[in-house]
Amino acid sequence: MQAMGVHFPELARRGGRLAQARGPWLVAALMLGIHGLVAVAGGPPQIPQWYLALGLRREAVVSGELWQVLTYAWLHGSWLHALLNALCVLIVGGRVEQIIGTRGFLQTLAAGIIGGAVGHLLLADGSHTAFPLVGMSGACVALLLLLTTLSPESKMLPLPVSGRSLGLGILLAEGLCALADPKLGLPGFALLGQALVAHGLETWFSIGHACHVGGGVAGFLAAKWILRPGPSLSRLRQQRSRREAKQRDH
Repeated sequence: MQAMGVHFPELARRGGRLAQARGPWLVAALMLGIHGLVAVAGGPPQIPQWYLALGLRREAVVSGELWQVLTYAWLHGSWLHALLNALCVLIVGGRVEQIIGTRGFLQTLAAGIIGGAVGHLLLADGSHTAFPLVGMSGACVALLLLLTTLSPESKMLPLPVSGRSLGLGILLAEGLCALADPKLGLPGFALLGQALVAHGLETWFSIGHACHVGGGVAGFLAAKWILRPGPSLSRLRQQRSRREAKQRDH
């Protein structure tokens, strides 16, 4: 029997892998637990000081509040926001952990958080009126780009495209959306943004596209580091010969 083109034994196997994904479950639990504390405190409108202190703002980072490049990822704007990011960490992160281990998963997550912060600080609206950036989505995109880069020929269900095409498409789309933000006023791109706003898509620019770009680039680079060529036998012999030559000279 099949469900959406996938055999039930395969679904069971994937479910078993997900149940064993210790790192992703820990991260997802922390994310939801933190948002639970936010909800108990009254939600974002009742505790704006939390978001100003821990969310990501360019003026705050410039003035020395560097911790925000890490803390912003652990706050979310709503339960839906937190649940979607937690689900992404579980599904994509579970697969990443299976390939490169818990340590590799956590390193990629950290790289995505920092990369997302850098992308936001460089590309997004940084005026004092901008709402602080929050959410784990930059790290989620990093995990996805690492996966698509490590498996460029694999089909990324449910989309019938290769990993290479999906990863490139995500980076291009997010980069275009980030640059088209009318608040940036970039020539050419601003016209596209204004057209989207005119068609009722103004809320599209409340999404952290620049953060997604930064996280995606971080995930791509992390995958390239993993795939870097290992030392060949000839290179090891050359290094040994140089060391022995230095020892003889001394």
